[in-house]
Amino acid sequence: MKIITKFILNLTSVGSIVLIATLNASQFAVMGQTPNIPSKPRTRSGGPRFDPGGAPNVNGKPPTRSGGPRFVQPREDIDERPPTQPRRLVRGGCASISQVGLTPLVPKNKIGRTVSDYPTFFFYLPKTEAESAEFILQDQSGKEIYKQDLTISNLSGVIGVSIPANKNVPPLELGKSYRWNFTVICNSQDRSSDQSESGSVRRVELSADIRSPLEKADARQKTVIYAENGIWQDALSTLAAARQANPNDAELAADWESLLESVKLGKIAKEPIVEIEAQP
Repeated sequence: MKIITKFILNLTSVGSIVLIATLNASQFAVMGQTPNIPSKPRTRSGGPRFDPGGAPNVNGKPPTRSGGPRFVQPREDIDERPPTQPRRLVRGGCASISQVGLTPLVPKNKIGRTVSDYPTFFFYLPKTEAESAEFILQDQSGKEIYKQDLTISNLSGVIGVSIPANKNVPPLELGKSYRWNFTVICNSQDRSSDQSESGSVRRVELSADIRSPLEKADARQKTVIYAENGIWQDALSTLAAARQANPNDAELAADWESLLESVKLGKIAKEPIVEIEAQP
């Protein structure tokens, strides 16, 4: 009887050990798994983006989506050879105290598009002792069609140079490219120390598929539409005008930063937009 009882006890102990081992293995298997924790959707701050294939218009306005405006340069412009840049020299009193030098607000290859017959061009002007600058626009043959002398004493920030719409200046023609040149005159007696930047702009026709949403859009939405359709000059000038009219608008400031960062100009995105005086 004692033998039978001992056998039963031993058998029970073996079963318990097997059961414990099985449970531990199951537990270890569960512990080794990576829990399925749903990840949070990635969000991005900034202004609206136009989505031509998105939701229907609300209150007669184009739909928007999150994220600031981002410029998309047309492949044709990306493949185009950028204009030859003039030699840039810095001497004496024209030396900049800023870490960032004279910078045109354009895509990296300095090629832009516009749908305007009289566009506006923007430049970052560092603080220097220079008193004057000049802007020159030439047609494809190299003929000068516009020149503006500018007073820049004690100025620093982003400036805009507009082509005036008057009978003395012909409008930009559709399908044609123009060369611009902006020069800070360091010494009017020795122009070899000038600081210059050059680039080109092409006037293109406003396509029908974006004309309608543009008519219903506010300034922020227009900026997005222009930017995503490769029309740099008008995206920038539209947003600049909105910022000047509403200097304390945080959303417009965020849009401005997003737009400039999309063309690698984030380093000057927080610089002020300043008025510049044209010489008579």
